[in-house]
Amino acid sequence: MTKKYLLLPLFILCMYSGSYAQIRIASPYSRFGIGDLSGNNNAWNFSLGQTGIALRSSTHINYTNPASYTAFDSLSFVFEGGFTSESVKLTSRLQSTSRSYASLGYLTFGIPVTKWWKTALGLVPFSDVGYNVISPEESKTAGTILRLYTGSGGVNRFFWGNAFNVTKDLSVGVNVSYLFGNMTREATVLFYDSLHTMNYKTDAYINVGDFYYSFGAQYRIRLKREMSVIVGAVFAPTTSITSHASGIANTFLISSSGVEYPKDTISILDSYKGAILLPWMAGGGLTFQKTDNFMVTVDYRYQNWKSFRAFGLNDSLANSYKISVGGEFVPNADNYSSYFSRIRYRLGFYFDRTYLQLRGRQLNEYGISIGFGLPLRGMKTMMNIGGQFGSRGTVQGDLIKETYFKFVLGFSIYERWFHKRKYF
Repeated sequence: MTKKYLLLPLFILCMYSGSYAQIRIASPYSRFGIGDLSGNNNAWNFSLGQTGIALRSSTHINYTNPASYTAFDSLSFVFEGGFTSESVKLTSRLQSTSRSYASLGYLTFGIPVTKWWKTALGLVPFSDVGYNVISPEESKTAGTILRLYTGSGGVNRFFWGNAFNVTKDLSVGVNVSYLFGNMTREATVLFYDSLHTMNYKTDAYINVGDFYYSFGAQYRIRLKREMSVIVGAVFAPTTSITSHASGIANTFLISSSGVEYPKDTISILDSYKGAILLPWMAGGGLTFQKTDNFMVTVDYRYQNWKSFRAFGLNDSLANSYKISVGGEFVPNADNYSSYFSRIRYRLGFYFDRTYLQLRGRQLNEYGISIGFGLPLRGMKTMMNIGGQFGSRGTVQGDLIKETYFKFVLGFSIYERWFHKRKYF
């Protein structure tokens, strides 16, 4: 039976891996780097402003810091899964448009190995690409020229994490992740005022697949009256991700009815092996909590994006940092006569100085999140819901401002699987 339980998580992850092929984003800024980076979309972390460096839980899988896995009960099995959706409004100086999408958000599992060694594995998004941008310009000789940029795909992350108790209150951990996925980017130039001028198009395809490592540590300081302070740290070293690129460029004509007629192939790039250099990241966090009553946490993360390279080329990215604050409150977790007193109320804030540096401006992102942990009667399983309002970018300098609302619906299933039953 134990072997069957241990194989079950891997089976479910493989079964759902195909769901990650869908487009999960609508953002022109996903054109840069390896796409729009996905934070921790676990409904618990999501509702707390995507904090997690100094968070620990026996019923949630906090893959932001692998050292947190030691909080799992030695006789329990934890499964978490959820769906995400987003509605985004894109605004420029001249117009605005709205987009929506929904997708599978995450699948994670956590199990004990020994009392001092706990493990977790899961499938989560790492980055997303999804954009469709038109940039018009006027030429004295060619008239109106339209430049179209489209992209889709992204990078997924399958991780296996292990955490170890060094002492009663000090734990360390490592996430061994395999990053995989495809990104398609297309650039088209249309000579709108001429039916006889050759338009041209370039299609680029990038496939990635390699290992990525991140490390974490947590130390708990025990105070009186079930209160404690948790100090956490995370680090991911600079990593070269093996990638393959291919592409094609061709000219074409467009008929009056809008049908494309290919003419000449300008160039073809067969599969070319290269690398994408992901920069190092470091962060620290602090949590103050009282068991089953309240918790306040704060995170700071920094990443050296100036060193980013894709096939030897940089993307004019800037170093970034993010500050996140979150809190959770449960009135009375043991009051079974009042359901509302056992609900976990969550709130979070974040500010992100993003790596996007366009037209002399480094873009900021900020937002607020709110969520609830809804316990199911007679079980430790919990339904988690979270919402996030945020904004990124600006309309100044002919840029685009994104205003979005994200929603996450997830379940945290907690079961006692490894308890030896005694019969009398």
